[in-house]
Amino acid sequence: MSKKKRKEEPYSLDIHFWLMSIIWLSLLVVLFLVPLLFGVFPKAIRSPWFQIAALTLFMNLSISICNKMTDVFCLRRDENGITACQITILLNITVWIIGFLIIFNIQKDSRYFLAIGIIGTALGWVFQDTLKGVLAFLHVRLNHLLSIDDWIQVPKYNVDGEVKRITLTTITVYNWDTTSSSIPTSALHSDHFINLQKMALGKTYGRLMKKNFLLDTSLFHPLSAEEVERLKQRDELRHFLPEEEIHEGAINAQLYRRYIYHWLMNDPIVSQQPRLMVSWQEQKEVGMTLQVYVHIMRGGYSAFEWQQSRITEHVVEALDWFGLRLYQSPSSHDISNYMNSLAKQEATSRKEVGS
Repeated sequence: MSKKKRKEEPYSLDIHFWLMSIIWLSLLVVLFLVPLLFGVFPKAIRSPWFQIAALTLFMNLSISICNKMTDVFCLRRDENGITACQITILLNITVWIIGFLIIFNIQKDSRYFLAIGIIGTALGWVFQDTLKGVLAFLHVRLNHLLSIDDWIQVPKYNVDGEVKRITLTTITVYNWDTTSSSIPTSALHSDHFINLQKMALGKTYGRLMKKNFLLDTSLFHPLSAEEVERLKQRDELRHFLPEEEIHEGAINAQLYRRYIYHWLMNDPIVSQQPRLMVSWQEQKEVGMTLQVYVHIMRGGYSAFEWQQSRITEHVVEALDWFGLRLYQSPSSHDISNYMNSLAKQEATSRKEVGS
């Protein structure tokens, strides 16, 4: 579904909404009109069943209108309107419950009090997630933790995208893979979620890039005179490594780390705050890990991935300049290369015809 279609969707003719509104309004009119036609309106209006029926119809009509208005306010990004509609729904339900107790005169010494208490406890247990959702909605809205079009991630539900609708019970998110997810509002209170909107708008230092590169330590060695001369002839290194640091006996891995650090320091897309680090991690059986920890000042989904890939490609490209390489577990083709090198034959990954 295109972005344009999604934006027009809340304004489309919602047949279900109009149909339900007409039904509730018609029932409300009939409820008052029939007693008037038969001349029993004064008597009917005093009936508890008439009163609770009228209250129920009015509540359903009001909730239906509020739900539709929520769609409109979500499209317009009117946060106050969304909150007002959802609180109105909550007030409608509260008024109905209080009205029910008053209409049927249910008090502590009433014969129906125990039954209502048991039913209320059972309903509270059944709809406990809904009640948690209401509390989570109030918590999120009052503390301004979430707004329409915010980019959020909810790892537990595999959600990663923009918020498009917020209600008392559910939050609708359009994921970056063009799917949509509806998660319970209570999940934002009980589970971990990340709001990336400020970062995407450039209101932070940038988006974190934390990459580990496993290097083959068998190639760590002091530079020879020939290697020193070759490095000094590289134009790419002159701006980021002082010439006096490139000397015979210097460890190639150390110079490589310093080069990557200074190259990142001079990259206009990389933020030097809150921290920029290029560091060696714990030595492993298969090699040593070089960690690049930087913040990229392009927080958007596509822009960040592009810049992260650009930095990764340069880190890998520069390895060869210093006589280094990434560690990779031997594949069947690597073993074939090794065996054929012993036999002084060229390895091939293709199957010979007739073999």
